[in-house]
Amino acid sequence: METDTRQTCEPLGEVVETSTTAFTAQCHPPRLHAPPEVGTFVRILPPGASPSANGDFIEDPFLEPEERAAQVAAPPETLYAVVVEAYTTGTDPGRKAMAYGLDEESLRAEQPQIFHLLTTEFRAVHLAVQGPNQKLCGGLPAVPPRLHAFVYPCTQAEFYALTELPDLPRRLLFLPEIALPDPLIVACLRKAYAQRGNDFDFLVRMGKQFAVLLRSEADRLNALLRDLEP
Repeated sequence: METDTRQTCEPLGEVVETSTTAFTAQCHPPRLHAPPEVGTFVRILPPGASPSANGDFIEDPFLEPEERAAQVAAPPETLYAVVVEAYTTGTDPGRKAMAYGLDEESLRAEQPQIFHLLTTEFRAVHLAVQGPNQKLCGGLPAVPPRLHAFVYPCTQAEFYALTELPDLPRRLLFLPEIALPDPLIVACLRKAYAQRGNDFDFLVRMGKQFAVLLRSEADRLNALLRDLEP
């Protein structure tokens, strides 16, 4: 499967707040109002790695299919996260945005300076780390990503490997800092379903795992499964 290197070399944002559980990234000015969608998988490369170091599939005939799916040739310590929210606000925290009664085109023509005072940011929660053996390991990083590190979209191979993590439903249910994860789970898995070519078997596998994890919460499980229906 081919990787779109042009897409994956363009950063989605730059880390401006960081911890071992999550990070906040600020979009560069050309991406004002255009953050990655909620449920999108993103990655942060380790210091010194080239942005063209795309995670591609590993071709190893001795690997079992499920093992091959979880292995990509990405630099060790590459961090993977899922976008949980995005927002646009003013760069001056003490100055609230005002309504001008103009559409965006007119506002840009009459008050272009306003758009230099706006910033779009998104927050992502850590989901997995690339291990030294080129195998994705679900969990949190040992140390947070660095401030001002660039955030990139995942390659197709990395996306596929993340959606093949054997305990992906459990990790999404218990993401740190997320009190109500169900809408995020639906957004993430519906994006995965579409990007995997409307892979209905994938949704069935996810549904079976959620049925086990939420066996004592029938109403919640039924609502989740209804929202996941293609």
